[in-house]
Amino acid sequence: MPSVSPAQRPRTSLLPPPSVGRDETARLPTALTPLLGREHEVGAAGRLLLRPDIRLLTLTGPGGVGKTRLGLEIARELGGAFADGAWFVSLASINDPDLVAPTIAQTLGVLKIGNRPPVEALQAYLEEKQLVLLLDNLEHVLEAVPMVADLLAACPELKILATSRAALRLSGEQEFPVPPLGLPDPERPLPAVEVAECGAVRLFVARAQAVGPDFALTEANAQTVVAICHRLDGLPLAIELAAARARLLPPAALLARLERRLPLLTGGARDLPERQRTLRDAIAWSYDLLPPTEQALFRRLAVFVGGFELEAAEELCGRWMVGDGSTAIDPETPPLGSNGSCGDILGGIATLVNGSLLQRLEAPTGESRFGMLETVREFGLDRLAASGEEDEARRRHAAWCLALAEAAEEPVHGPDQGAWLDRLEREHDNVRAALAWSLQPSHADPDLGPRLAAALWLFWAKRSHVSEGCTWLERELERAGEVSDPVHAKALLAAGALAGLHGDLPRAVARLEASLALWRQIGATRGIARALNLLGTAAFDVADYDRARPLFEEELTLYREQEDRQWIGLASSQLGVTLVHLGDQERGLALCGQGLGHQRIVGGRWGVALGLVYLADALARGGERARAASLYLECLRGSSSYGDPWNAVWSLIGLADLAREEGQAERTACLAAAAEVLQEALGVVLPPYYRERFERATVAARRTLGEAAFAATWARGRTMTPTEVVAAGASLQCSSGPAETGARERSGQMGLTAREREVLRLLADGRSDREIAQTLFVSRRTATTHVANILAKLGVSSRAAAAAHAIRGGLV
Repeated sequence: MPSVSPAQRPRTSLLPPPSVGRDETARLPTALTPLLGREHEVGAAGRLLLRPDIRLLTLTGPGGVGKTRLGLEIARELGGAFADGAWFVSLASINDPDLVAPTIAQTLGVLKIGNRPPVEALQAYLEEKQLVLLLDNLEHVLEAVPMVADLLAACPELKILATSRAALRLSGEQEFPVPPLGLPDPERPLPAVEVAECGAVRLFVARAQAVGPDFALTEANAQTVVAICHRLDGLPLAIELAAARARLLPPAALLARLERRLPLLTGGARDLPERQRTLRDAIAWSYDLLPPTEQALFRRLAVFVGGFELEAAEELCGRWMVGDGSTAIDPETPPLGSNGSCGDILGGIATLVNGSLLQRLEAPTGESRFGMLETVREFGLDRLAASGEEDEARRRHAAWCLALAEAAEEPVHGPDQGAWLDRLEREHDNVRAALAWSLQPSHADPDLGPRLAAALWLFWAKRSHVSEGCTWLERELERAGEVSDPVHAKALLAAGALAGLHGDLPRAVARLEASLALWRQIGATRGIARALNLLGTAAFDVADYDRARPLFEEELTLYREQEDRQWIGLASSQLGVTLVHLGDQERGLALCGQGLGHQRIVGGRWGVALGLVYLADALARGGERARAASLYLECLRGSSSYGDPWNAVWSLIGLADLAREEGQAERTACLAAAAEVLQEALGVVLPPYYRERFERATVAARRTLGEAAFAATWARGRTMTPTEVVAAGASLQCSSGPAETGARERSGQMGLTAREREVLRLLADGRSDREIAQTLFVSRRTATTHVANILAKLGVSSRAAAAAHAIRGGLV
């Protein structure tokens, strides 16, 4: 493979070279290696420091991010702009704040005169000087910061560039957070020549070549080097320490050993400060500066993976004493946080953020979210284990994950499902960590893991994590002998649901039947109804309609007893489409219409979309293509607008099958291809019912178009944008079936009044006379009279027949 050298960019100075005779290098340590990947930061920070309104610029960031090296480069660039140059003062070895002023004075060559305090001597020396003072490592002598403010006040031409893991919190301070080095997106592999332009990779390659001149970045190892840099969070110190091992370990072996980072990242250069010779020492430097309460908060928060919100931190750490590995509460000693109050927790988090041990993360909701670099988190977990608090921290963390997952169980079926699914997605890494811990032999609560996994099944289904969800549930079910019956029944139901989506129907049915038997033994009505729903779906999907019918009927009866409108709507739709397949078109359409009506009343977008699909399927089965197409399209538009790929897939397959029936082969291929893209993204196997319709449409389109034209059309369909997909569905023109045409004609001929059409729509939604009266603000007797008149004008004898007429006529 050809090798690619790291990009060596010429240094672009902010200013002209310093004037002749000015010896800037004597005042700044000489850099032995070039600064790589920091061109943007050097320029941005330098421009800030040159502004007349900014006299104190503080470079902040975690240990190992390269604050000192960046500060030196900025000072070197800016020295020529100041008559008295730039000076570097290292405070790393100073532990006494009273020694900061003497150390600065000594560096500048300020002589002590008599008993004059060093601060006064400094002020007198600097008051007419124009220079930049680089104060390095101020974080451990923050008590000296007032002296820095005094110097700035007394010396109008003085500018101070400070490096610190925490902001100085002085008036007029401009903070400049130093980010990790730039990283390529690991999900989008790039050619080696482009990877070599990335700051983190440039540094790794340069340092690897320093210990092994034969090292080269190639197409074969480029993505592995990217993965190494990601594993190290883009921290320059970590990358340098890892690259130093490249002489002994090729990139793939190095990456494998970075599962545990800190033990490997040692052996820094001997001329570095001791705290920078290992990554562990660099992080420990910040940790040791914290008081005991913040140290406890830091190590306990390390159990969170992928970040956390303030509420989660309060749940984990509230009412937990420092030094207490249990849940005991000492009423005499203030804990880290108290019930109903977040003051101490919030203050502690602010300290950790200010000290660069926590980072504030971007959150789409606007809520404050925090996280740790993985290298920092690993250090925190080590300290947590050493403190004896790890089991308690993980127990609390898992309990918080369980509470969140169970709180989301019902809302993910309803109108607010999008927000809840997004929240579970944000916390997915935390959930994974909790599930992994629940499987440890030392874990005492056998119900926790199965409860958590069972509560998450619909999230896994809707957010394309079906395979992962199956794995977790099966692992949890292996402990079935220890689990309580209700939890076991719920886990069996969840496992069966996901197995069906994964295409393993025999396993799905076995799990669901076991769940139903256990729910019946317990006597839990809601559990029985959910199991009946999923078993009925499994039977419907394999065209066993005689088996599906009694399951859906019993389910509907149970939900009616509970007066649960949302689930009544779903069961009505499922039973309705089943009856249509069994030949009872009128009753089936009426039930599907009622099901959609219930979902519209509840207002859940997912429920409405599913109701539309079921009704469209029923109409398509009866040959009423124009009405079915309009419902599929309504579902597709809604699903595309709020990110519901499931119902979008069903709608696209339905539209493709209708296009096949209309002889529109090109449109059939485009719609089916778009459905395939979504189905692949979901990571599921199409149920047999939809797979048969999909294959029927695909085979017909290929036969009509020919292989070459079909392939080109299929490729075009796979690359359509969501807007183009909806437009393709909207362009489908279907002829009306006989029943549709008749329904429209009868609605005109029979002379239904506007009020009667309104009553007919409500009747088709499944409303009783009492509910119709309440909706229209009329008496029940008036509503009953309207219904009787409608039946008479339509020439039908039942509400179901009238509802079917309304559906065919497009009134629903």
